[in-house]
Amino acid sequence: AEVKSAINALQQSQDRLGTRATEVECRVSKVEDVGQEESQRQQQLEQRLTAAVARIDDLENRSRRNNIKIVSFPEGAEGGDPMKFLQSVLPELLGLDKDWPLEIERVHHARGPRPAPDQRPRAFIIKLLRFPTRELLLKTARLKGPLNWRENRISLFLDWSRDLQVRQQRFWEARKMLRDRNIKFGLFYPAIMKITLNRETCSFTDPEEVKKFLAENEVSRSGSLGSG
Repeated sequence: AEVKSAINALQQSQDRLGTRATEVECRVSKVEDVGQEESQRQQQLEQRLTAAVARIDDLENRSRRNNIKIVSFPEGAEGGDPMKFLQSVLPELLGLDKDWPLEIERVHHARGPRPAPDQRPRAFIIKLLRFPTRELLLKTARLKGPLNWRENRISLFLDWSRDLQVRQQRFWEARKMLRDRNIKFGLFYPAIMKITLNRETCSFTDPEEVKKFLAENEVSRSGSLGSG
């Protein structure tokens, strides 16, 4: 009887341990589920934040659609009236008709304190009234080559956000490779490279894919030459 009683006691103890083990497993499972849900929630928040930042950057750049950044005019050259100064100097500098109206909505210096005499002058940011004017100025500057005003090398650039400039600069090496190979290409907004080769145009958003594309086409071309 005592042995049977001891066995029953052991069985009950084992049952209780089994029940507790099951409870612990359930709790661990719930904790893991909660942790997984939190991880998924965090990933969703990060994705939304990334998308929101991208939308804000896109809106900022679209608001700059008619802007041009002009660098290397000496600090103070505008004499207190930057709009009048640029409306007079730019057409002459670019070889445009003096009577052609350069319609500027507003002009301001790039952000930052006034530089010291031995420092680089601040750029002008001009917002043109019409988009075609922006295109004309940039195209004319590109075709004319170096622009010099009173021994200062003047340059015109698109006024993109810093983030977009970084994205576009990532294609610098790919652009050099394409120029070296005399392959037609263009870099389009926001940072899309289009390459035309063998009468086919391909689009890329990653410069590494451009390099891979060039490598594959060089292998294909050398292979076809070797087989002939």
